[in-house]
Amino acid sequence: MVVTAAAADARGADIAKGYVASLTQGAGQFCTNPGLLFAPAGNDILDEIARLLGEAAAAPMLGEWITNGYLDGALRLAGRPGIRRLVWPDDETSAGPRLLAMNLAAFTADALAAQECFGPLGLAVEYERLEDVTEAVAALPGQLTASLHAEPDQADELGALAAALADRAGRVLWNEWPTGVAVTYAMQHGGPFPATTTPTTTSVGTAAVERFLRPIAYQSWPQQLLPPPLRDHNPWKLPQQIRG
Repeated sequence: MVVTAAAADARGADIAKGYVASLTQGAGQFCTNPGLLFAPAGNDILDEIARLLGEAAAAPMLGEWITNGYLDGALRLAGRPGIRRLVWPDDETSAGPRLLAMNLAAFTADALAAQECFGPLGLAVEYERLEDVTEAVAALPGQLTASLHAEPDQADELGALAAALADRAGRVLWNEWPTGVAVTYAMQHGGPFPATTTPTTTSVGTAAVERFLRPIAYQSWPQQLLPPPLRDHNPWKLPQQIRG
């Protein structure tokens, strides 16, 4: 998720509220959790996010092994160079929300900082220049989603960033939150590796059936051995292309 300085100035409180709600939904266990946040340095938005996240209650995770994985991952990430703890429970065994922060230079110098921590943990990367965020996004591994929070009058200046986000994610959102995947014809729930191993298909929506299909060419086979839709009399009445 990327927040421009203009958006943070115009509606930082609303963005902070939406981010915390999305980050903590389902105890942070949604696959589209917006854990990585690029935010403008010197803006109050991180203070507001930290305040709201500090008030969020811990919720039970799906199993003990998931909770342990979250706690271990949070500790590993918190120990990376340049990381600051903005929200961290006094009880180290609590699965409550956490918020870490680092500057963009430290983030781009540490490939391990971009690794996902499954659970309600946010990593805020503070930037000075938005064009530097474009370079950082382009270096990220594949993502399921990418969200851009910006003002409408910024659209002309965001082309490079928008292209970088689309190159790295299967679903790109403008001023919206990634948690909650609609089952529609237009849904793309996937993305470049490692977000999925099949980036040309979706696991949600009407096109999801394609993930379970494998093309087969039947060459010179007798009619009775062909699948019904491939026979000349086409008993299923499906669309066919003949010598096309």
